[in-house]
Amino acid sequence: MPVKPGEKMPFEDLGVEVIVTKGGDGDISAKEGGDGLMVGKRYECEDTGIQVLVTKKGDATLLCNGAPMMLQEPKKTKSAD
Repeated sequence: MPVKPGEKMPFEDLGVEVIVTKGGDGDISAKEGGDGLMVGKRYECEDTGIQVLVTKKGDATLLCNGAPMMLQEPKKTKSAD
């Protein structure tokens, strides 16, 4: 099922919500457990390219097509020194 940028995805049973920042063709879900999701962290599905931003934290793991989504590392910028 395609997801579109800007689409809110609440997982009310887990108290978690994400917003899609880059859409694609995949099924986004969440399950209990894991390290927990923090507000402002971005997750990506390497297979589909879908990216989401966490807007409500909770103890859950994000899944894309049944596989765990990967936490995106912040982009490093060049030093001004």
